[in-house]
Amino acid sequence: MILGDNSLPLAVVGCDFRVASSEWRARIILDDQEVRRMSCDLKRNRVADGFADLNTCNRNEWIVSCEDPRWAAELLKSQMIRRAGPGAEDWLAPYAYAGEMAARHVFRVAIGQESLVVGERQIAGQLYHSLELARERGVSSRALNGLGSIAGRLVRIAFRRGCIESAAVGVHSLAIRYLKHRLGEKPRGLIALLGLGRIGRRVLGVMTEALEIEPICINRTVRIYQQHRIRPLDEMPAVLNEADAAIVCTGASNTLVRAEQLKPRSVDHPLLLIDIGIPPQVERRDLPTGIEAVGLDELVEFHRSTMENPQTDKIDEAAKLVDRALVEYRAFCNEQAFSDILDTVHHHHRQLVGEEIPRLVARRFDYLPAETRVRLEEDIKNIVLEYTNEVFRTIKETSLRDAEEDACPEES
Repeated sequence: MILGDNSLPLAVVGCDFRVASSEWRARIILDDQEVRRMSCDLKRNRVADGFADLNTCNRNEWIVSCEDPRWAAELLKSQMIRRAGPGAEDWLAPYAYAGEMAARHVFRVAIGQESLVVGERQIAGQLYHSLELARERGVSSRALNGLGSIAGRLVRIAFRRGCIESAAVGVHSLAIRYLKHRLGEKPRGLIALLGLGRIGRRVLGVMTEALEIEPICINRTVRIYQQHRIRPLDEMPAVLNEADAAIVCTGASNTLVRAEQLKPRSVDHPLLLIDIGIPPQVERRDLPTGIEAVGLDELVEFHRSTMENPQTDKIDEAAKLVDRALVEYRAFCNEQAFSDILDTVHHHHRQLVGEEIPRLVARRFDYLPAETRVRLEEDIKNIVLEYTNEVFRTIKETSLRDAEEDACPEES
């Protein structure tokens, strides 16, 4: 089912923690070459003129700009299911949004209203990165660029209004909550942290500040000045075989912790592996005795069973901000309809100011002193400039008014 219409040139198809497990979501992640190839195919077949893919711990989405959003969403939904492989048609049900519904969804995602941990801040940066990456790849579009700009302003306002939590809130804080749930409010023993990328550094910050834990850190890259506090990846098996628990949050594209690297554990010294990577970083099959691995799916269930009800006033404020962002984006898209007029006015303005007015003054008023001719020429140019600016202002006001009327139609 496609939710939405063709009122805005945007479509979104994806899966989040509510509709697919981490295993299924991992199957639809595209690498750089696949993104470029898909974008070329979409453009060649006139399905979409811009493509961005958003991949996070809890969501994987394809965002496209297009003339016929409902058609594009239908095609992309089918393609996402095929991408997931055999059996996906029975288990995978991507959501698909078109037009205003698509834009609304993206804005809600940007301010954390669609996140597992509502109001989390990290998703804003991840969305920004995905749209910037589309630019770098040369697969973006005017509609996607405008979407990113308006989403950025929305995020800044939402943060000031308290709709977005601090950087300490997110999947990394959820992993720490689960660790405390299993090992106690003040976990003791040896705790390992595998991966020091963006998420890993946030996990480390919460551990050292809130839990007063100094974990043993393991990372693929260890610089000379870090050798006294970070272990290289080849020491991972030895560290894990001594640890009481480990949080695994690397950006690896395949399994990093394998069953054969681990030794059986006694009943009084088990090992808890918390895997917050996607695709999963820990092999779950045939783990030795005494070793338990939990992933994003278990964290989702844990969060659902323990989360507090979000504050109603923040939800209402976020909804108002999203509505305003929608009006702004509709106005931005409406401006495209006036682009030919704007280009024509701009062209004639340059021609009048740069060529016609100087020629007119020189030919018709050559009897005036040079200083007077200069002042006359400037006066005429200012009159033309005021007229041109009025045309531009009228077009922008009309565009914004149309957007607001579309967003809030009068009752019949």
